[in-house]
Amino acid sequence: MRRWVLAVTAGETVGFIIPAAVGGALTFTAAPASVVYPLMIAAGACEGILLGLGQSIGFGSFGIPRAAWITATGGGAAVAWSIGMLPSTIGGVDFASPSTLALIVIGAAVLLASIPTLQWLVLRRIIRRASWWIPVNAGAWAVSILWTFAPSPFIDENTALPALLGSYLVAGMLMAVTVGALTGFAARHVVESTHYSPAQGTDVGKSI
Repeated sequence: MRRWVLAVTAGETVGFIIPAAVGGALTFTAAPASVVYPLMIAAGACEGILLGLGQSIGFGSFGIPRAAWITATGGGAAVAWSIGMLPSTIGGVDFASPSTLALIVIGAAVLLASIPTLQWLVLRRIIRRASWWIPVNAGAWAVSILWTFAPSPFIDENTALPALLGSYLVAGMLMAVTVGALTGFAARHVVESTHYSPAQGTDVGKSI
């Protein structure tokens, strides 16, 4: 579990720097929404790729197909960012409207489930009954992502770029540690659910 927490924390922290830096630069230059939206999705996909790499390392000798896992995680992150960026991109959203609130709830559920659902498509090829991976990870992200809102009370359009990036970097590190810790037991269960790796022919029960 220690390997998983450290690897996931490192991967997500480094990965989060990309959208934080891109977002900060776009805010500083007052880029239009038509530019911000695709660039932030691309930056989010890069974050997901590095998260997926960290997770694949965290699994240790467990026979996870690394390329497929990283691709799935990057794709899920792109979906999550495309949903998360919609309110600020569209603008003029009436958050008091019941229909808007319903869409927000649905969107939030899809956002939280995007990464673990695509990862499940990879995981189900290796272990049986892997669908539990989705709610466990979605719940972990629901808690962890709250850190990204922490800097909001302390920054505004007049905040210097270094301070802006620094505040979100700290928030990203806290998010990374949280999601790594909360998903560590799930990762261990994945490994221990099959003590024998068909891909490597070795006992992998204690690889993380």
